[in-house]
Amino acid sequence: MSHFNPNQHFDVESWREQKIAQRTKDALAARDAAFAEKHAETPLRELAQYLVRCARILRHSPAPCEVDGGAFIEERFGSWDAALEMARLRPPAKEPKLKDTARYKREKAVQEPLFYEESERKKKAKRAKAAASHAAQQSRLEEKERLEQEKKEARDAAARQREIEESGRSRRAGGVLLSYPCQAMTV
Repeated sequence: MSHFNPNQHFDVESWREQKIAQRTKDALAARDAAFAEKHAETPLRELAQYLVRCARILRHSPAPCEVDGGAFIEERFGSWDAALEMARLRPPAKEPKLKDTARYKREKAVQEPLFYEESERKKKAKRAKAAASHAAQQSRLEEKERLEQEKKEARDAAARQREIEESGRSRRAGGVLLSYPCQAMTV
């Protein structure tokens, strides 16, 4: 019996597409905000001319999601239909979804390679951090081993010193320091 739970399956492709779609939407929102800031004082007549230019490029009357600053233009005119009326354009038959617009597709084509580049940069940074962490850990281990070796050498030196002192005490007899082991017999 399998313990596989299909609800917990992680789909990398779907995750990647969601991230790229979010980047694309964020970039379009930034373009819309820049358009609104740049054209805050632009007369309505010029905004209507902008819509005419967009309609020529698209070859149909644009929906708000098909042009930069669509929501801003709609707000300035009071409604999208009023903006199209001033531009002498017919209202679109149906409003496309953002993901189906040429504007979205162009921006997605820009954002996709940027996403992959950013992912690679993050991976490289993560690898470099892991390598630095590993090097630091190795350095700490080597330092620990060096200190342990120094302690061992110090213990060994102390033990040798004790042996020398003990052998020196055993060579004394009656307060006289014996220089040769044979002298103990003659005294």
